Amino acid sequence: MNATDSSIEISLKHIKTALIFLPVFFILMFFDSKSFNEYFFMNYKIIALTHVFTLGFLLMIIMGASYMLLPVALGVKIAYEKLFFPVYYAYSISLLIFVVGMHYLINLMIASGGILLFVSVLTYNLNMLLSLKKVKKWDYSAAGIAFAYSYLFIGLSIGLYLALSFYFKIGLNIYDILQDHIYVMFIGFAAMLFIAVSYRLLPMFYMTKTPDGLYWKTDLTVINAGIIAMLASSFFGNGSDAYIYLNGAGGWLLGLGILLYCYIFFGLMLKRLKKKFDITTFYLFAGIIFLVMTVLIGLFIITIPQEKLNMFGGINGVYYVFGFLGLFGFAGMVIIGFLHKIYPFLISLKVFEKAKKGAYGKLSSDLKTKYFEYAVFGLFLSGSILWIFYLIQIAAIFLFIASLLLLFHIFSIGW
Repeated sequence: MNATDSSIEISLKHIKTALIFLPVFFILMFFDSKSFNEYFFMNYKIIALTHVFTLGFLLMIIMGASYMLLPVALGVKIAYEKLFFPVYYAYSISLLIFVVGMHYLINLMIASGGILLFVSVLTYNLNMLLSLKKVKKWDYSAAGIAFAYSYLFIGLSIGLYLALSFYFKIGLNIYDILQDHIYVMFIGFAAMLFIAVSYRLLPMFYMTKTPDGLYWKTDLTVINAGIIAMLASSFFGNGSDAYIYLNGAGGWLLGLGILLYCYIFFGLMLKRLKKKFDITTFYLFAGIIFLVMTVLIGLFIITIPQEKLNMFGGINGVYYVFGFLGLFGFAGMVIIGFLHKIYPFLISLKVFEKAKKGAYGKLSSDLKTKYFEYAVFGLFLSGSILWIFYLIQIAAIFLFIASLLLLFHIFSIGW
């Protein structure tokens, strides 16, 4: 890996920005809690709120971390490092335009923000895909990352279409298209990327053997088949036999594929040489347990007729719990867990780069903050559990406090 000042600095800049978006997300959740009683697919405030988390926190950290972790995981150099900073600023500005436009339903801001988001993230996406051309040995990790970034392109294109539809009043079935956007971006990109990268990084972090390749290949095949089936169902009319069959088959394949990954994950982690738990391990185990719960709820949704979901708190409540557990319970928790390893690593690299130039600065030690880290984890875990019972405002308070403490803690390690 060739660590440069620019790649280290831009990775840190992304992470710092994402950590600011996280408490913003929870405080908006608190004030907009009544919006969760409305239908998700036509609820503009919830769509804006969701993008504060998915684009402001999740994708922001993924983008920043990938500039350093992709070279580590695959042994390649990022194709065009000079694009780091322009993409970061264009992405940040366009995200603010889009979120404000969606929150207040300003069609011109939604469309213009969507176009700028598409251009900035597409530039990042192509940069990653071009970097993959230099991979010498293709394995599950490399193939999974390639699939993830391919799905990111599809999800971006769907997102751009949806953003433009607010301005140009394109009259197609928004429900099906938005559903495709959610599944492609969350499972196709975010979950696939985490699964693929963990294949390489978890054995590295915890000194454990990589599981049998047959498990990983089967998992990759099943998950991709599920995503393709879900996308293919959209080409048929909602309610048609082909749509019902493909959508249902895609949902079950995705569920089984993700459960297989969870099995692989637990097998890998239970065989690690160092049995001692660290803070990252707590976050990862919690995230995977929430992922299992998400899958079970998802399979429940596609199995039970929607009119019967009212017996379980209503369609809205079930969908929101499903979405929150998937987005924050799984993706948010595992990313926060990895942050406890990635951020100190980046700071140490920054210190090393400065040391070579005679500007050594002492790296803050976090050995005395172990119990503080566990307290923050406890707040995140408590907030997520409260969300399961649909106690939105109480959960938002717990999660807001935890996110602020996390921000201060991470920044205290080094700036």
